[in-house]
Amino acid sequence: MSEELFNILGSVSSFIVIIPLILSGYKFKSLNIVQKKLLYLLIIVLIVESVSNILWYQKVNNLPLYHFFTVIQFLLIVNIYRRVLSQMFSKYFFVSLSIGFIVFAIINIIWFQDLFTFNSNATTLTGVIVIFFSLSYFYALLKEVKYSALETNPMFWINSGFLIYFSSNLILFIMNNTLFKGVTEASLILWGLHAIINIVLTIFYTVAIWVKPKKETNENSDF
Repeated sequence: MSEELFNILGSVSSFIVIIPLILSGYKFKSLNIVQKKLLYLLIIVLIVESVSNILWYQKVNNLPLYHFFTVIQFLLIVNIYRRVLSQMFSKYFFVSLSIGFIVFAIINIIWFQDLFTFNSNATTLTGVIVIFFSLSYFYALLKEVKYSALETNPMFWINSGFLIYFSSNLILFIMNNTLFKGVTEASLILWGLHAIINIVLTIFYTVAIWVKPKKETNENSDF
């Protein structure tokens, strides 16, 4: 993969999130709770990607930013799942998990991967936990007795996007620091694929914002 193509994919991947954000603004009054929680995540993603790109073009190491983003992203994702999985896990489980992840991220920075190193340990753990949540949500859907129109369920699209994104990138997160030092052809290809997968995730986000549930369910109510 050429650097030019890589840069194009990176730019599209970084700023395609503007599309669901604009859609969110247009439909804000009709968004349910799950969609609004997704909106918070989209806003953080846009801020982080914008700052990251500015630092990159100024040749400033932007990795410290992602250490903090990983924690915030994890907490926002937990906030999305804690209601829809409330029948499977107690609120104390989610609180304990959130606190435990924050502690892990701090320990990782102090002793294993400092702020100027890609935090593959924290991103890998995030991936494993989100995949667990995603599979748990699909299991909960299978256990439902009543029929529900999944194509109009925002959480179905969000969950599907999470599963595709984190399962596809899990190996990349694990191996990034050990295999790829600096810019190589292999690293360009893999991070280019990561950009494509991120674009796919944003498409799922956009559909999740676009759809309108036929009726409110428990997952659409606030905590």
